[in-house]
Amino acid sequence: LDVLGHEVRRLHRLSDDLSLLSRAQEHRVELTRAHADLGTLVVSCGERLQPQFDDAGVALSVQVVGQIPVTVDADRITQVLTNLLGNALLATPVGGSVSVVARVEGRHAVVHVSDTGVGISEPDLGRIFERFYRADAQGRRSGGSGVGLTIARDLARAHGGTLTASSPGIGQGAVFTLMLPLG
Repeated sequence: LDVLGHEVRRLHRLSDDLSLLSRAQEHRVELTRAHADLGTLVVSCGERLQPQFDDAGVALSVQVVGQIPVTVDADRITQVLTNLLGNALLATPVGGSVSVVARVEGRHAVVHVSDTGVGISEPDLGRIFERFYRADAQGRRSGGSGVGLTIARDLARAHGGTLTASSPGIGQGAVFTLMLPLG
């Protein structure tokens, strides 16, 4: 019964993820926008996930440079941040680190999530945001549905922003960058 219960919960999460993905790609996600400080959202997300980083033996550092005024759906942007930090944690081995830096760059609010994890190959970088695509990275401890980054990118776009990924290659970590308009 425990195994069956776990599987039912996993399928329910997958169903919820696919529903959100469909709405996001059809531009039907309802956003409740309000003025917020992106730095506050970043710090809160880091504090909430800190115990998971501690348990995994991965260092987490969060740096916010000044006030970062945005007009966003705070719950949806927190969902994006949680996805990025969760993925970085899963990709980073014991003793590694994840760094989050949030600041204003020009006319944009920017969050860089960098890890010292498994990295992303050049071919995978071109596909990392595709629905159900999962890079074949060694050491990745994931039980996810393969749609989290697709949803995160679509939520960033729904806010008039972008989500990009870069990596020098396998074994050299990765950087995900969320960029949103100031507001």
